[in-house]
Amino acid sequence: MDPLENLMSRGGVARWSDLAATSAEARQLARSVQVGEVVRVAQGVYACAGVDATLVSACVHRARVTCVTAAVLYGFTVLTVPPAPHLSVPRSRGRTPSRVRKAWPAVLHREDGSELAQDARGPVAAVAHTLARMLTCVPSDAALVTIDSALAARRVTVDQIAAHVRGPLRVRALTALRQADGRSQSLTETLARLALTRAGLSAEPAVRILGVGWVDLLVAGRIVVELDGFAYHSGRAEYREDRRRDRELVRQGYVVLRFTFEDVVRDPQIVVRAVLATLAGADSRASGE
Repeated sequence: MDPLENLMSRGGVARWSDLAATSAEARQLARSVQVGEVVRVAQGVYACAGVDATLVSACVHRARVTCVTAAVLYGFTVLTVPPAPHLSVPRSRGRTPSRVRKAWPAVLHREDGSELAQDARGPVAAVAHTLARMLTCVPSDAALVTIDSALAARRVTVDQIAAHVRGPLRVRALTALRQADGRSQSLTETLARLALTRAGLSAEPAVRILGVGWVDLLVAGRIVVELDGFAYHSGRAEYREDRRRDRELVRQGYVVLRFTFEDVVRDPQIVVRAVLATLAGADSRASGE
């Protein structure tokens, strides 16, 4: 097989032993490197030009991409992109890395095995396994941001994720997983919802209100929390529509609280404090104090 075609069929990166099984293939590979079609990225590892460095690292380590790094490859929302890729290697793998592997730093998850994603050309763990691994690796809020994103995209179910949660942190991970909600449509909605529910408040995402449309969160049945996205830039038409929605919500008896992306990501408790203060003020007025 042509080296370039062989590489493409393997996700764009492979080892010499996989590409040059015969002397003829070895000569073809050498010619492809010489003309720049294929790049030698590490000792014994070759790749198509421009291939994702994560896949190169996986090949160097003879590993599978997993956890938050796999979530990025799948296009799910992540709270923080790690500086080094998270890779899955056999539990029996030695602890001392080779010189080549030292040049490609990675966070190694040692486990008995993880299934490859059936629709991926590269060595990437399946979606359910990827998200289960996040529950036992990264902070629970960060994991739930990504899980909500995957659920909203209908790429996985909660039961499928739960089936892959294993190890000593299983109980904690499953407890966190019960807080996932695919109705949340953004990172900020997930973070705000989690903060509010942990404060003992009911926070329902993606509620449709007659005459208004969809609102981000409805808290305690009477406070509408609206969250601006990271790339939120309102034009005049959008600004007027937001003000119309706010007026209609007030007319119907709701209180509207708006927060920026930076507000929620920096400190989700700012939402909790504002909601509690609003509820306390409403209760005081109702009691005549």
